[in-house]
Amino acid sequence: MKTRILLIGSALILAAALLQPLSSAADGAKTSSLVSLNSLKTGLTSLQNSIGATLESLDGVKASANNGSALSKAGAEFQSRFKELELQVNTVQTQAVLVKARAAEHYESWQKDLSAVQNANIREKAQQRFTESKKDFDKIVEKATRAKQESLPFVSDLKDIAIYLDADLSADAVKSLSNNIWKIGNRSKVVIGKIGDVTEQIERTIKNLPKS
Repeated sequence: MKTRILLIGSALILAAALLQPLSSAADGAKTSSLVSLNSLKTGLTSLQNSIGATLESLDGVKASANNGSALSKAGAEFQSRFKELELQVNTVQTQAVLVKARAAEHYESWQKDLSAVQNANIREKAQQRFTESKKDFDKIVEKATRAKQESLPFVSDLKDIAIYLDADLSADAVKSLSNNIWKIGNRSKVVIGKIGDVTEQIERTIKNLPKS
């Protein structure tokens, strides 16, 4: 039982991020979990990059406002980048819901295992590892919530701009959005920073994992 508890502890919150059933083999579970958390981090990094690319293309629209052919090309680029951003946002949102559900199952199962430990000293150590793991996961959830609160209104405003320009791609339309484009460019830095906070927390969690 002692060995099993320590193996469960070594998985930490990585098991909570799995989108498939936990492996029955301890080493396999830890490896699969590590891959899963790294995949989540990669997805968030892709989201950051997508935001940057979308804003860059929007700046291209602004810069091309007085050149008809260039404006048409820049407008198409922006619309394409924004669609990619929407897909990435949806992917991350779906994954976040699944990760949270898996976390609840994981910690409930882990807590039940701890209740079966008879030795008080071992049970105390195992409980401490459980608490540390749960705290790490809660930090990821907390930072992800803050990122979501910044990201969703930001993407919504970007969508409004995309709809506006799709219906009226002209110099006058771009000029009327000049201040909005400037403001949303500044907001993008905050959004990217919040997402970065989540990825940094994931990195810290991974670094604290026992090495196999």
